[in-house]
Amino acid sequence: MKDQLEYSQERPYSILVVDDEPGFRDMLKWHLDALGVEVATAQDGEEAMKHAAKGNVLLVITDLTMPRLNGLELLSKLKERNPGMEVVILTGFGSVETAVSAMKRGAADFILKPFDLDSFLKVIKGILGKFKDERPGGAQ
Repeated sequence: MKDQLEYSQERPYSILVVDDEPGFRDMLKWHLDALGVEVATAQDGEEAMKHAAKGNVLLVITDLTMPRLNGLELLSKLKERNPGMEVVILTGFGSVETAVSAMKRGAADFILKPFDLDSFLKVIKGILGKFKDERPGGAQ
């Protein structure tokens, strides 16, 4: 498939999708799986923290509004543990102030729902491309 990203089998890209809405979470996973990357899911920020602590997550795509640990809190905790991890915040309830706060905390992007799927996937491919370039044997 021409849309698939190339990656090393020893260390495949790993994306974690975090959203409390199962249908939306599964839809994103399905589209990201089609890129040829490893995709895991979590239903909230606390579950995401446990998953991210296990290892190979390079990119977290998270909803902003979730129970127990919201997207901004998750962003801060993830960046504290692993500053190189990229985080994209998705929300249907965004404001300029929230977007600025997310970017100051280190978010790679802040995307309002509903969004154009092709544009979203282009953003994700761009972020993952940075990791490819940083790997041994990647483009310099």
